[in-house]
Amino acid sequence: MDCFRLQERLKALNDLPDNLQFLHDDELDITEVGDGNLNDVIRISSKSDLSKSVILKYAPPFVKCLGPEYPLNTARNQLEFRALGKFHELCPGLVPHPLYCHQSECLLIMEDLVGYNDMRREVLKGVLEMGTIRDIADFTLKLHKNSHRKRLSSEAFTDMINDFKNDEMVDLTDQYFFTKPWKQDDPTNRSSEEVKGLHPLIYENKLLLQNVNELREKFLNQQDCLLHGDLHTGSVMTKGQHAKIIDPEFAFIGPAGFDIGMLLANYLFSYHAHRCYPQEDAVGFHNTVKMVILETIEYYFYGMSAWLDNSECMSLIRETVGFAGCELIRRIIGTAHVLGFEDKPKAEVACIHLGIKLTTRYKEVTTTDAFITLLELD
Repeated sequence: MDCFRLQERLKALNDLPDNLQFLHDDELDITEVGDGNLNDVIRISSKSDLSKSVILKYAPPFVKCLGPEYPLNTARNQLEFRALGKFHELCPGLVPHPLYCHQSECLLIMEDLVGYNDMRREVLKGVLEMGTIRDIADFTLKLHKNSHRKRLSSEAFTDMINDFKNDEMVDLTDQYFFTKPWKQDDPTNRSSEEVKGLHPLIYENKLLLQNVNELREKFLNQQDCLLHGDLHTGSVMTKGQHAKIIDPEFAFIGPAGFDIGMLLANYLFSYHAHRCYPQEDAVGFHNTVKMVILETIEYYFYGMSAWLDNSECMSLIRETVGFAGCELIRRIIGTAHVLGFEDKPKAEVACIHLGIKLTTRYKEVTTTDAFITLLELD
């Protein structure tokens, strides 16, 4: 977004709260700080008072990474504003404070997480603190537990469904997670040459495609609890031993296994990237990521098992395995690839094989021990 045009739009906002009045000033530092697939993410700070800064998200009327030919409703910022508020209620201290939202201007303003770094980039450098992992697992557990249909009245759960009716973003996930990657001729897909050699293992695998379709139906129709909807390392900011979860514009009521499955799959990307390509400054880092995976599985499923019955726990584990498998494959053959992964063909191949195994065998897995065994971590 052009800085001058942005300043003019900010000056035209006549309902800014007192703590955001500095956005009407002429002397502002405006810097684009995000590289997301959907939105422009901009830091705005006062030149006269360095203690005043915020993060602004602008939602263009299309999918940013694909261009204007892929239109998208700008109301996603409004839903993200509501989601941040709800997450504060359910998981206090683990998300940035939402400060302001303007629908017609497509603007969302939130707390600037000063001193925090993009977890995805930190992990690429071999930096990972166990405290941040516990924060992320704690967020996921609290979000799912405190919004679960079993713990709310039918009226409260219905209200939450209506508050987080997010059809367009759910459809976007449906298209780019469950549909397009599994069609070999879809123009949005892209694969490395090494992965193209594995395409028959995916596109000629009837059981795999059948299971993907079954998991898609669960994603679209199963309403367990409120989800983040796009929970991966790029949706986390870290500072020392602490983490905050960002970017909940995909939030909706769906199957709990989708969030935790996506999160674990993204840890598995890091595990295989460092295992296949050990770096001098991060020797054995894949073992650290292994501990992250094991601790997340133990913490999350132990917490959920404390109040779900045995059958519900087994279903949650199975679905987590299946969704993790889909994420491992679609991030490598679809349009939304993993940062820093495309120059690591051995890791891509390892993740494709693991994704196929998890997706085809997810119905067999009913315990966390069986899940961990299936992952075959060194």
